[in-house]
Order: sequence, then structure tokens, then C-alpha cells
Amino acid sequence: MSGDAFAEFERAGWERAASRYEECWTDTVLFVEPLLDATAVRAGARLLDVACGPGYVSEAAAARAARPVGVDVATAMVQRARRRCPDLTFVVGDALRLPFPDASFDAVTMNFGILHVSQPERALAEAHRVLVPDGRLAFTTWVAQGNAEDEITDAALADHAIAVEGPGGPSYHVFADPDECHRAVAACGFDTDSLRMDTVSALWRVPSADFLFQAQLHAGVRTAAVLRAQPPERLEAIRAAMADAVRRYADGDAFALPIAARLISVQRSGP
Repeated sequence: MSGDAFAEFERAGWERAASRYEECWTDTVLFVEPLLDATAVRAGARLLDVACGPGYVSEAAAARAARPVGVDVATAMVQRARRRCPDLTFVVGDALRLPFPDASFDAVTMNFGILHVSQPERALAEAHRVLVPDGRLAFTTWVAQGNAEDEITDAALADHAIAVEGPGGPSYHVFADPDECHRAVAACGFDTDSLRMDTVSALWRVPSADFLFQAQLHAGVRTAAVLRAQPPERLEAIRAAMADAVRRYADGDAFALPIAARLISVQRSGP
């Protein structure tokens, strides 16, 4: 593992949250198919699913007859992925030190994993290393605009939470800025002429007004740490504020939250 405080904080957080991930974070599934489309994954392609979580991307890639391998820093996540997809391969490993030889994969994906590593550019460099010439990397990161999930959480914390110190980490919107992203992929040796940055919007349907708060509390990492540090009256105020905000998105017997991500894809230069 990378050894720094944020990396250990994230690893421990996902070990703890793994048992609740699938029931809580159904939002990330909405971006899996666009992510695979961006890599142009074909039958027989070797795909590395970095920060695989419970294996959603690997599962979808296998349905396209690709040959995926999932890797995650959290052992509990890898175990869940193996249970969900027993015919696929999942290994424990660090995105900053991928346990694979150079030029091992035709495509690499990271579905929101980039914002959970302590050194995002190093993760890009590792993806570049394990890609074959002309192989393609695709990853997602959240955008601030048009993202009710972030807006609701951030507003409730700003209004009601006491400040909580934690290990520093990348922005939830890391590489969403075009100039920042262009600079980073160029520094890692990718072909910037092939760089694409698309905004993908979706509606995340949640079953109750309390669902987002419960997901953040029980299946998050950074936000969960902030919530767990709150006095009871503050925590209840945050919960109530988030639930009130979610109710504005009522849609039949559920709630439809508009969410948005930047989908970034880029090709490794040829020989």
C-alpha cells in the first residue's frame, strides 16, 4: 500500500463500508456502460477495473465478452466482488502500485476511483504503464454543477456541521477541469490529441428522503467521518436538512436526484 495517512484512511473506510456499498451507492452503476463505451471494449479485450468495489464494471465488461480483472485496495470489497461474480478475477492491490506487468491490458477503467487515491497523477501513470500501446484509459469524476447529491450533502454540512479535521485528499471533482486534466494526462505520457471529456448526466432514484443521509453515514468514507464526529443534535439537524432537500425531488413513490459526472478517456501513445 502507499503508506500515507489518506491512503490508509480510505482503505480502512472502504473495508468498513463494503458491506453496505451495494445497497447504498446505486448511483455509480449509472455510469458503467458509458465508461465501457469510452474504452471501446470489445470481445476478448483485457480490461483492468481499478478500484473495482463490488465488481460492477468487471461484470458489465464480461457481459461484453471482454476479459476483466478487478483490483481494489480494500480486501472486503474484493471479497464481495468475488461473491457477486465468482467466475471473474479480483485481486487486492493499490492503484498507485498496480500488481501487474507493463503493457498487460488493452483498457483500464476507474469508476470514481480517482478521487479516492492520495496521488491521482500517480494512479494515471500506473494506468499508462499497464496499458498496451494505443490502449485506452477511461475514468469518471464528479462535477459540481447539476449534481444534487453533492449539493444536498454540502449544504447540510455547511449549515449544521462542526468542523472536523481529517487527512487531506483530492477534490471530489479532481480532473473535472479541462486544463487540469489535459496537463495531468500529458505529464503521464498519454496522447492528448485523443483526450475526450464528456459530461454524463443521470437520474439517481432513491427510495426514501432519508436514503442519501443513511448512505453517507453508513457507506461513505470522508463524509461518514465528518458525520460520525458530530454531536447528536448536529447529526439530527444534518439528517433533517438532507431529507428536506431530497423531498424536493419527489417522483411518484421515490425521489429522482439529478447527478452528473465527467467521463474522461484518453489513449496511450503507440510505440
